[in-house]
Amino acid sequence: MYKRIPLSVRIFLVIIGSVITTMLAMAAVTFYQYGKIAKEYNDNRLDRKEQIIIETFDYILSKRNSTEKDINTRIGSSVYEVSDINNLDINFYTLDGKYIIGNKIPDIHNKFIPKEILKDLSVHNDRIEVVSENYQTKKDTYTSIYRYIYNNDYQPVAIINLSYRHDDPFMRQDFYGLVFRYLAVMFVILFLSAGVAWIFSQTLMKKIKTIAYRLGDTGALSGNRPILYNYVDEISPLVKAYNAMLVKFREQTEVLVKAEKDSAWQEMAKQVAHEIKNPLTPMKLEIQSFQMRFDRQDPNIKEKLNNLTRSLSQQIDTISAIAEAFSDFAKMPMRKDQKINVIEAVKNTVEIYPQEYIKLDYQETDIILNLDINLLNRVITNLIKNALQSIPERKTPEIIIKIRQDMKTVHFSVIDNGAGIPKEIQSKIFTPQFSTKTSGSGLGLAISKKIIEEYDGKINFYSEEGKGTIFLFEIPKNA
Repeated sequence: MYKRIPLSVRIFLVIIGSVITTMLAMAAVTFYQYGKIAKEYNDNRLDRKEQIIIETFDYILSKRNSTEKDINTRIGSSVYEVSDINNLDINFYTLDGKYIIGNKIPDIHNKFIPKEILKDLSVHNDRIEVVSENYQTKKDTYTSIYRYIYNNDYQPVAIINLSYRHDDPFMRQDFYGLVFRYLAVMFVILFLSAGVAWIFSQTLMKKIKTIAYRLGDTGALSGNRPILYNYVDEISPLVKAYNAMLVKFREQTEVLVKAEKDSAWQEMAKQVAHEIKNPLTPMKLEIQSFQMRFDRQDPNIKEKLNNLTRSLSQQIDTISAIAEAFSDFAKMPMRKDQKINVIEAVKNTVEIYPQEYIKLDYQETDIILNLDINLLNRVITNLIKNALQSIPERKTPEIIIKIRQDMKTVHFSVIDNGAGIPKEIQSKIFTPQFSTKTSGSGLGLAISKKIIEEYDGKINFYSEEGKGTIFLFEIPKNA
């Protein structure tokens, strides 16, 4: 797939891909650094607030040698004031984890410190930090700090809990704002880069496209002209080589065309001579045999003469049919195009064949084409005859004619269950003088191909020996 993309588009895509990759890498670094700075900001902010609160309550409790029982009376309303100033939830617990006092009325979630936290706190003997979500909203993130509060004798008298809610909505909003601004800048840069890349790729490929077009237009029957190129760069040697090749090509083409014409006439003359000779030989033998046995007194002489006349007439008809076939192939009859319903036309064509052998498969009853109905019937007839002749005598013929259409083309398929076409002769199947049958001119498929190509159509086939053959052809609707 990549190899089918034009070189100019590939250059454009490489430049744009490089720009996008660079911008994505910068975005990854930027967003990573933003997340890191945000985390450090929250951590530092919490550390500062924690230090101020601990120092405040240490000061309150250090006025006297407080005990666990004095916490409620000593701290009192100061817990509300400190909590409001620092925008933190503050709770005090006994050493065994029971709620004492705090800035909020305790509920089932903060009446007691979880046992695992008490255990970890006793092991660390200092502080622990727990990050959790709001058990109700599941949106906000909280950092809870548990640490001991000591009296003047440096004995723990209570456990303080500081619950800090990260400003996640603000952080998310700020992050989304950053993303939006980055995408806006990225879009502008990408738009400008795309314009520059496209102009660059088209300018680079303009000269190459000219040469490629001229090289592609080179043919035996086309008016080949040298390329005029006044620049001296990497492309000029290619242009010089092409112009030199063109001179030699013209000389060789003239020789080749003459040889092909001579060869074609020779092959056609051989084929015509061969096909005409086939009926002439039995005609000669019959006449000689009649002459040797001729007897005027024979009472059956009239009947024998009639038989000879009838046999000669049949052979003459065969010669006439061969001449007509070669004449049809040499010159396509005048087209009489008209709008026809393809389904109805094919139905009329297959009526002359046994209906139990042929099945017409279509999905739409109205498929319109502008063509000569006689030429279409001729193609269908040739393909059906070819299919019937390929089916062995011991096998019941099964021929399916499928007709489908799309927006631009009508597709035909003629499917048989015959013996198939051997691989070694498949390349010759559309050759005018080629035939696998003992009788006939071998022009049926060649004429069908010529008719289809007259309407800018295509014909092809798929065959498997012992299973059958599928002939497919298509005709454009605008033919």
